[in-house]
Amino acid sequence: MRKTKKKTPRISHKSKTQWSTKLAVLLLCLLSVGIGGVFYVRNYYPALYQKMLNRLSARKVNTIYEQQRIDRIVGLHREKVFGIDLSHYQEREEIAWDSLYIMRGKERYPLQFAVFRATMGNEATDNNFAHFWETAKERGIVKGAYHYYRPDEDPVKQAVSYLRNAPLEKGDFLPILDVEKLPKNKTKEQFLEEIGQWLSLVEQYYQRKPILYTYINFYETHLYPRFKDYPLWVANYNNVSVPTRLFEWELWQFTENGITAGARVKIDFNVFNGSKKDLQKLLL
Repeated sequence: MRKTKKKTPRISHKSKTQWSTKLAVLLLCLLSVGIGGVFYVRNYYPALYQKMLNRLSARKVNTIYEQQRIDRIVGLHREKVFGIDLSHYQEREEIAWDSLYIMRGKERYPLQFAVFRATMGNEATDNNFAHFWETAKERGIVKGAYHYYRPDEDPVKQAVSYLRNAPLEKGDFLPILDVEKLPKNKTKEQFLEEIGQWLSLVEQYYQRKPILYTYINFYETHLYPRFKDYPLWVANYNNVSVPTRLFEWELWQFTENGITAGARVKIDFNVFNGSKKDLQKLLL
């Protein structure tokens, strides 16, 4: 008896299109969830986001452009004093304090000062501050403490929190205020007035003008000339010889991609605009 072959049912062009569409939508949803998750972590858990980035850059390899830019700046300022700044974005075990230096070819430049984030906003404190502070003190490294200013919070409470939690003493950097963002719920004039309140309160306590840290564009657009009399620590990551030719600057954060044997991850490199002797003018 002859067997009749069963015909394999054909999938219509319409069905194929529907399945392709569903697959595309599914992939798009997964991609959206992934991207959305990254943005969510970045906005609501910035410390975790930064640590994730640190892990991704653990190989400590820069682009040719970035490494040449860093080498060029280090070479131009090789007679000056280099240092770092840290916060809880770097883990305690990621810093090897005996190996903090910049390599430029065969030349080695020591990292001679370290600035740490102490406080943020009305009452938040940095989880690693006490550890970094005591370690730098034990090793005789010139140290400093900065406050990260949150513009929508209270300037007086922020100043009090800094004064209470940053145990500055003779030989440390002057108090430092980090201003990077505009407020969401205040006018610009109110914003500037309140920065002035923080600076005045801390200046009254130490009888010295605090150092003001910010990005070059932010300083030009929002903070100058209102705060031109305060020592300027400026961040500028462009391929330039100096961070600004318009304003006097004391410290320059010239990269966030610093590579040193003393850190398992990339860290911020800074240069003081003078010699070790000149640095005394920025110390208590």
